[in-house]
Order: sequence, then structure tokens, then C-alpha cells
Amino acid sequence: MKALRLLSIVFIIALFVSALLWIEFFSPAEGDIDIVVSKGVPASFVAAKLEEKGIIGREESFLAVARILHLDSKIKAGKYTFRKNLGNFRVLIALTRKGAGLQEVYVWIPEGSTIREIALRLSSIGVDTARFIKLTQDSAFIERLSRFFPRLNHAPTLEGYLFPDTYKFYWGASPEVIIYKMVRRLFNVLNDSMYKRMDELHMNLHQILTLASIIEKEAQVDFERPLISAVFHNRLRIRKPLESCATIQYILPEHKFRLDYRDLKVKSPYNSYIYHGLPPTPIGSPSLASIKAALWPAKVKYLYFVAKGDGTHFFARTYAEHRLNILKARKLWKKLVLK
Repeated sequence: MKALRLLSIVFIIALFVSALLWIEFFSPAEGDIDIVVSKGVPASFVAAKLEEKGIIGREESFLAVARILHLDSKIKAGKYTFRKNLGNFRVLIALTRKGAGLQEVYVWIPEGSTIREIALRLSSIGVDTARFIKLTQDSAFIERLSRFFPRLNHAPTLEGYLFPDTYKFYWGASPEVIIYKMVRRLFNVLNDSMYKRMDELHMNLHQILTLASIIEKEAQVDFERPLISAVFHNRLRIRKPLESCATIQYILPEHKFRLDYRDLKVKSPYNSYIYHGLPPTPIGSPSLASIKAALWPAKVKYLYFVAKGDGTHFFARTYAEHRLNILKARKLWKKLVLK
């Protein structure tokens, strides 16, 4: 009697599963829908999202199939592309197959981006951004990286060392892998002639990247990069503060269109109005063009520049010339505002 009852239960389950599989493989499928499954999320949450997107019929039946097949605890995090009305079984197979959610995506990191700005872009592809930021400031992690890239020279942070470019990462890639790839890209673009030039300037890589990051923020047109670089080199040589607004913007909680005098008095080693020399670290990730400009400044005696408002600047050798340029720049700014 017990054997007959057990056989009946097995038959009913088999019939139920067969019916589900019939529905799975013979129901129509349509449309492409992306869905993100985060690490550690329970199957019930995933099922609810699948039903909401129209990928499955009812979450209850999805969970029933998942439990019968012992797949409810084997769903893997990742980004998946499904069609509407695909069915429980096929969705479950996709969600539990090793590597199925590993989609390669392109991420553009703009020139001049800070670590936090890079993290914001990486958040769109499921990267653990809190860990990403933490690792870029972790001396032990930077020490391990320096075994692969000795010229890191135990940098205090990786600000400026994450080369701006377009990258192809797996969705949800580990921060360690992303950081390694971005640092490797930097060292791939640097060459022996650049290192030789650093020696000629009596500057190390950290100093060059710091200067290049300031040039990156100040220059808006390529032909001015060597001119702006020359201004900063000339100021460093005579121990005159760099007086770069970009270094102030770096320490402010929010970007300002125009700085006021209170901002220029902020006590910080990044305040290049009150402290001589370069700030402690780069203020963003410089482009190759800005790195080259930092290494090969124009042969001019300029000490000042002021923005015209069209992306270019007036340059001056003396403060008197600079004052006249400021007046000319103000007139141009007024014309731009009145347009």
C-alpha cells in the first residue's frame, strides 16, 4: 500500500514536471530584456523581478520548479538577456549555468576623471564601487601592485594612475581586476623616452602625473597644453605657488563655476594658492597628451594665464601684463553672458 502511494506521488511529480517542461519548450518567446542579478539575492527576489519583467509567467511556478530541481540556491549573479515568456526551465538553466551571466561591456573613462568619478561609471556595470574606492587608497594593495609595476613607488593613492580610456570589462568584474587593467594601461603608454625625460627634469613619475593632471583640468584645447605646462614649470623653478583653480576644485565638496576668495584660503595641501610646489597626489587621471605636455613644456617665459571664456587663454610673463589680460578677459566674458 505504501509502495503504491509512493509510486502515485512520484507519478504525479513526474507528470507535473513533464507538463512544466512541455510549457517551457512549446510556449512562444518574444522580445529581449536585460536583467541584473545581484550577489546573495534570494531566489524569491529573482523570481519576482522575472515576473515583473514578463520573462516568466508566475513567480510561484518558477520557484516550484527551482526547488524540485534543487536549483533555487544555485542562481549566479550577473547580467542576463532574456526574451519575454521564455519559461521557467530555460530561465533557470541560464541563471545557474557557470559563466552565463558574464557579459562583456564597454566602459569609457573620460580624461581627467577622479577615482570617485570612475567609481560612479563602474557602478553601472555592477562593480562593488565601495571596495574599488577603498582599494585605490589601500597601501597594502598598492604595495602588491608595485611588484608588477615597480615605478608605482608606493604611491599614497592610485589617483592619477588609472589611465583614462575605453575598456572592456566583464559585468560585475572584481575591483582588483579593473584596477590592475587600468594601471597596466598607464604603464603600457609610457615609454623609455618619457622615463629618460623625467630624469632630465629631475622629476619622478608621481610628480609628472600630478603636474599632468593639473594641466588636464586647466587645458581645454590641445595646442595650449605645452603653454600651460610651461607656466607651471616656470613657477616651480622660482618657487612661486602654482595658483591653479583646479587644485581648489578638487578639494571642494561640489564643483563651482567660479571660486570666491574664501575658497582660495582653504587650508589644504591641495591649495596651490597658499602652498608651494605640487599637491600631494594627482587630481585626476591625465591623458597621454597632458603627460607629454608635462614632460615637454613649451620654451616660453610665461608665468600667468587667464581664461578667455572660449576654451583658450591669455598668457603673460609679468603681473602687469596679466592684469591687462584679466581686463580683456572680463570684457570677453561679459559678451558671452550677454549673447
